[in-house]
Amino acid sequence: MNDDTGPMELDLGRVETRSTFSFDRTFDLPTPEGGNATCAVAVSATVTRSASSFSIEARAKGSIRAECHRCLGSSELPVDTAFTFILNRGGESPPPEGAEEEDIVSIPVTGESTFDLYPRVREALILEIPIKLLCREDCRGVCRKCGANLNEGECGCDPAIGDPRWGALKKFLNGENKT
Repeated sequence: MNDDTGPMELDLGRVETRSTFSFDRTFDLPTPEGGNATCAVAVSATVTRSASSFSIEARAKGSIRAECHRCLGSSELPVDTAFTFILNRGGESPPPEGAEEEDIVSIPVTGESTFDLYPRVREALILEIPIKLLCREDCRGVCRKCGANLNEGECGCDPAIGDPRWGALKKFLNGENKT
């Protein structure tokens, strides 16, 4: 497991009107089938302060490395995702024009002056992982009989021989199983 996930802390106390922050991280992400994918990203964030809130525009750019779902070889997916959200200090206030309610995070007035961006970055990257990760669009997968990677060449198995698990159904459809 790769875990270089130290916090991606935004020091809100040093933001007068506008500040930028950047982080380089490598960490594991869960995949849809329950495995792990290694993610290496560069994150940049711009924080803009207003009276009682902070608008954060962040971008994560890098790659996600995981196993191809067809051939089980190594697959690398480039990622470039951006997201925006608002940190609201104190009580509830209506969302600014164009902002969705789920893009607003409330933080206590007396709380610390830092905010960890890592959970938001992780969430944005998980949403970028496709359900079926492929090493290439035309991946041929593996032979279902011998397990050879068909991207590296033909395996020599006879394609006419079907999957033996369907043998009983094949006999039934051919009328061989008459009682």
